[in-house]
Amino acid sequence: MAINKKCPKCGSTHVQLSNERSKHGCLWFLIFGLYYIGLLFVKWIIGFMIFCFYDWYMSIIKKSTGKGYVWKCRKWFSGNKRVFYCHDCGYNFKA
Repeated sequence: MAINKKCPKCGSTHVQLSNERSKHGCLWFLIFGLYYIGLLFVKWIIGFMIFCFYDWYMSIIKKSTGKGYVWKCRKWFSGNKRVFYCHDCGYNFKA
């Protein structure tokens, strides 16, 4: 079970987490390393802007309606994709 996650559709906390992660090897890093570091820098800036200007407001709105909210900036900051499955309504959502 996921910790403190709510389904955005039904508001249930009975959800299951599945992680997906992509990895790159040493050769990829040697060839594309400088571009990758620049991309990470831009990605963190965009993620921070989403956190400041969007996520806080949507979190407050969803909390007042009693439904869960999946933070959009979380997928910008983490290197893996998290997919949740709600056991009550069968809805799949990404975090």
